[in-house]
Amino acid sequence: MNSAGRLAALSDVPAREQCFARHASLQYQRGQRACAVFPIENEREVVGLLEIETAAALGSRDAELVTGILRVLRNHLALLDYGERDTLTGLLNRKTFEASFDKLRRRADVTEDTDPSWLGVVDIDKFKSINDTYGHLFGDEVLLLIGRLMRESFRGADHLFRFGGEEFIIVLDRASEVGAEVAFNRLRATVEGFRFPQVGRVTISLGYTKIETHDAPATCVERADAALYYAKHNGRNRVCKYEALIAQGELEPKQKNDDIELF
Repeated sequence: MNSAGRLAALSDVPAREQCFARHASLQYQRGQRACAVFPIENEREVVGLLEIETAAALGSRDAELVTGILRVLRNHLALLDYGERDTLTGLLNRKTFEASFDKLRRRADVTEDTDPSWLGVVDIDKFKSINDTYGHLFGDEVLLLIGRLMRESFRGADHLFRFGGEEFIIVLDRASEVGAEVAFNRLRATVEGFRFPQVGRVTISLGYTKIETHDAPATCVERADAALYYAKHNGRNRVCKYEALIAQGELEPKQKNDDIELF
């Protein structure tokens, strides 16, 4: 079995790329073997590909059987998504956040020699004025499109949440300090450069912090939120790192509380 590091890129195999783009199965020849590739979909998009390699091309009946099985899988994915996904943006919802955070933090406990993980809080600048000026229908479209831009800007291993209203959370899985700054600023620039229907230019502010091995979810969010608050009140359309603001004396460090935190 190939490891993830040795898998071919989607663009390296044109048939796979076409299957992904068209949401449709197709067959092709690879040397002496026949290959059939099928899209694995949820309700919104293609989330994977199934490739079957055989001595001879699949007959129509066999291809229909595979398609039927994948249709059942799609229904199961839809049921899972219903409880875990925000219905508007398709991002993970707030109630899945704590479990995802704890899983990543526990993994960090046993891999302290690797790059850390990071948590970012995103807020749409002046979102209330968008709703007041253009109406909630266009406001919802802004939320939906920002969710799409987030998925395009981050890796599959990263976790993206809509936390409510115009607030989003990003849990960036294992990145250097420079890599985290680049990733978060890439999203900011992508949103700024996008032209939203009717609304036009929209910007975001983002605060982020390093995830410590003993963090409670609420404590980590609080630090990132403090950096976000600073960004919002110092020009907006900015990315601010909590630890850098502390080092510069722009923020006072949060006092540790030994009381139990309920998230």
